[in-house]
Amino acid sequence: MIINTNGFIYAADMTNQLAEELPEKLWDKPLIAELGTIRKWFIHMIRARGVYTSSLVTGEVEFPGHLVPEDASIILELKRSTEELSWAFAETKKHQILMYQEYITPEELLHIAIQHEGIHQGQYYIAFQQAGITLPEKWRRDWNM
Repeated sequence: MIINTNGFIYAADMTNQLAEELPEKLWDKPLIAELGTIRKWFIHMIRARGVYTSSLVTGEVEFPGHLVPEDASIILELKRSTEELSWAFAETKKHQILMYQEYITPEELLHIAIQHEGIHQGQYYIAFQQAGITLPEKWRRDWNM
């Protein structure tokens, strides 16, 4: 089974590019009460991608996933987690994956992974606007924002 992951890579790279372009001094700044810091978002994305990667091997989505070491490079971990998940989709032998109490296909998991990236990007887009933080060039160009 061949799964095209270009859409996921595009969505994940939008998050990854933000980590590269946004000054790290802003990563721990609370933006709005309803969201965690940008650093916590990046760590959450790394962990979620890891959970999805593991599920393509084990056949079961199991949260919360592994902790990201405190001394890890967030930028490198974001890139690594993108590459590993893309590879896992391409190499999986699973035809169904248990997510909560339901079985889904790897293709459905791919859609969930893309949606997950987009949901959080939308949340942080609003928070960045409210905080006066300039969006990365790719976000402005591709989304015309």
